[in-house]
Amino acid sequence: MTDSPAAAHASAPADFPTLRLLAATAISTVVLLIVATMVKVGAELDPSTYQAVVLGLAAASVGHALGIFAGAFLATTQRGVGALMTVYLASTVVRFLGTPLLALSLYFALPVKAQPLLIGAATGYLLILVADIATMFRSMQGHASASSPPKA
Repeated sequence: MTDSPAAAHASAPADFPTLRLLAATAISTVVLLIVATMVKVGAELDPSTYQAVVLGLAAASVGHALGIFAGAFLATTQRGVGALMTVYLASTVVRFLGTPLLALSLYFALPVKAQPLLIGAATGYLLILVADIATMFRSMQGHASASSPPKA
């Protein structure tokens, strides 16, 4: 007995775009580091302020990477049509909790200024999240067009 393509698709593991999300995170991080460096040069920020901003961006980047890896792990355990969005939501929760936890850990572990660290972490989190949402949206569009039946 052969299963229909829809039934096979419903039982397939969620196709989480791990590499594309990691690439979007890396590209966003590099762009944000370039912008932070330009602001440092243009506004003549002191090195400790710049260091705190970069540490905040690092916390956001690592928090996003942890969320992506958590999503990749969960994608292997979830099946069905709605699994991809469930996995993405779970990975976003990991990012949302991981970024401030990492920034707070850096604040207490290192002698850095609080405000630039917070600005770097919040800016990094939000802008990397926008890039991740765009990547996920493109992935969902490709996923939907591949699973839709051809029109006659």
